[in-house]
Amino acid sequence: MSEYAHSVMMLLSEKAQFILCFFAVITVLAWFKAGRDALDWNDSLRRSGAVNLVIVAFNMAALVLPLAATAFLLNLLKDMPHVPGQVWQDAPWLVRAFMALLIFDLANYTMHRLSHFNAWLWPMHAVHHSDTELHFLSANRAHILEWVLLVPTGAIVAYFCGLSINDVVFLGLLREAHQYYVHSNLDWSHGPLRYVIAGPRFHRWHHVDRDDAYNKNFALFFPFIDLAFGTYYMPGPAKTLATGFVGSPGDNALKLLMFPFREWVRLVRELGAGRVGSIPPREQPGSALRPD
Repeated sequence: MSEYAHSVMMLLSEKAQFILCFFAVITVLAWFKAGRDALDWNDSLRRSGAVNLVIVAFNMAALVLPLAATAFLLNLLKDMPHVPGQVWQDAPWLVRAFMALLIFDLANYTMHRLSHFNAWLWPMHAVHHSDTELHFLSANRAHILEWVLLVPTGAIVAYFCGLSINDVVFLGLLREAHQYYVHSNLDWSHGPLRYVIAGPRFHRWHHVDRDDAYNKNFALFFPFIDLAFGTYYMPGPAKTLATGFVGSPGDNALKLLMFPFREWVRLVRELGAGRVGSIPPREQPGSALRPD
């Protein structure tokens, strides 16, 4: 038990260093963009940041859950046919990196879109959408049960596609850094590259609580995936638009952790009453629920 506690503390220390480095980078970029206003963290923003850090600590402590699920599933699938790793050995590094990102993003697009359309998956993903003060720490607002679903999925996709452990580590680090960036309040569109690499404006539209923005911009890295599937949407600036969803637990860490269970109980009751589980609250029109 002490060894596990030590491992958790090491992970938290590394995560804290990563967050501090990114906070410095984002602050400098925001300073150039908005000047002294970039340093203004109001009460609502500080409350949101504090809740997101609490969730980081909880998820690090519970990291054994997604890791155990990943190990279990990979062990079950180890004898199944898959693309041999030698396929990628002679490919240039840039080609291999691009293909790894593309494969990962296509898998993520599928799971992300399902999480918005499926009433049973939505309660886990809804925790991420609950933040009404979108900023770089919002990237950390994720329920541990969603990790239990997504981490094994990513590992299984990597295994069947013949990607190496180095490729997986590369994907994980790049994903985390990029998620901090796209959740920042820089509101950059990337101009002529807006279809090539996702930026903060692209992803903020995904979080915007407005009818026309629902079910849009599911890709993590490559907006051209959304373009190909008809879910691309970035009509203009989004920094001042409300995020969140009706029925959100707001900035309450305990309520956020309990939110999926509360929603699943509601869905089970609806099934017991002979009704099909209702559509996710995020997909229903309405303004964001902001904390008092």
